[in-house]
Amino acid sequence: MDLKNKKVTVAGLGLHGGALGNIEWLYEQGAILTVTDLKTEEELAKTVEKLKKFPELTLILGKHRDEDFTKADLVLRNPAVPRTSKYLKLAQAAGVPIEMDSSLFFEFCPSTNIIGVTGSKGKTTTASAIAALLKANYPQTVAVGVDGVSPLGELKSIQPDSPVVFELSSWRLEPLDERKISPPVGVVTSLFRDHLNTYSSFEEYIEIKKVLVKYQNKDGVAILNSDDERLRSWKNDLPGKILWYGLEDRGAEGIFVRDSRIYTRLNGAEQEVCALKDVPFESAHEQRNMLPAILIARLHQISIPDIKTELARLTPLPHRLEIVRQLSGVKYINDSAATMPDATIAALKAMQGKPLVHILGGSDKALLFEELAEEEKKAAIRALIFLPGTATERMQKEILEGFGEKPAVYTVKTMPEAVQKAREVAQAGDTVLLSPGATSFGLFQHEFDRGDQFRALVRAL
Repeated sequence: MDLKNKKVTVAGLGLHGGALGNIEWLYEQGAILTVTDLKTEEELAKTVEKLKKFPELTLILGKHRDEDFTKADLVLRNPAVPRTSKYLKLAQAAGVPIEMDSSLFFEFCPSTNIIGVTGSKGKTTTASAIAALLKANYPQTVAVGVDGVSPLGELKSIQPDSPVVFELSSWRLEPLDERKISPPVGVVTSLFRDHLNTYSSFEEYIEIKKVLVKYQNKDGVAILNSDDERLRSWKNDLPGKILWYGLEDRGAEGIFVRDSRIYTRLNGAEQEVCALKDVPFESAHEQRNMLPAILIARLHQISIPDIKTELARLTPLPHRLEIVRQLSGVKYINDSAATMPDATIAALKAMQGKPLVHILGGSDKALLFEELAEEEKKAAIRALIFLPGTATERMQKEILEGFGEKPAVYTVKTMPEAVQKAREVAQAGDTVLLSPGATSFGLFQHEFDRGDQFRALVRAL
């Protein structure tokens, strides 16, 4: 695809800055750029400031213009722009091709050693760990799509022999489905109900996730979480080889845990890698997320001593069970990336037995809260602090119906109120856990803004 002098409309500038790398790459290809977003210049001020180095770019904010979609040679859709957008439909009707950074990446990437990672939960942690372990022997390893890193913006850093780790959301998988593209190696971490305000059903959402591995050839490798019952049902559906990972030994090829030791089983031969305690995370789901990284490192011939060294260097990512501080005997944990009930359930299981002051609530994604209510009932909840949002009333009703003797319940309007209330009610030995179980829109720009505010307020106590 030759983009020189082609009129390209970038639909969606975004708050995270991920579009900036895409814009820079398109600019370097010689494209004539129009960038448009429904958010205003004031809302996007930080991102807009960084566009000043592209003087010939046309910037349309606070609205979309029909002609930018119907008269372009190409539309590049930001992952946050829904595929049902009327402007994308206008482009389709006008015969204008619509791409995303993920589909363009597979066309232009000089390396074929691409490891894709998806899942409802755990994909960022897993992708980051894979990249960290590969860098032990392959310093040219590049990670894209992780926490806003632009895939197209990183193309200049990728060599033909670079291992590339690509975190792929369901949105980024959609254009790959249209083009029947799967990376040669695909890791799927989990399948939970998510984004049901975007997809017509849970089944449709699962089918989009399956795109990561469904178009592989016979030499492709799918690395699937064997502890996930839904993923186990894929065992006869995929064209390539399947390797499994999990905290139990189910007798399959891949990586597993037995008697608190981690083993690989490849071509029928078992090899002990390390003790489970060598993985520097306490919760079961965090330990499980490390297993694909260890397996891929072994498949890349990285030695066991090097793997153990790199494992010891890993630290929790921000907003994922991140310990912010301990104050007056109270531990404060930021799990703002828990944007769905299943993620918060995992956090509650990780905190099992610890007295909790739980901050939760937010915007609705048409998800169900019954299982979360059950887990809250099992946890040692001393107080519940609800943030405002379209999901909060329904969440609160479901959860409180699950309790016999109800804990203290507070409803707040802002994060400062939530942190202050948590400080007032928490006692020595308690954990204050921000794990919302819902998205952040309305009160915050995104889940990272929510976590950043919590962290800053806690550090200021």
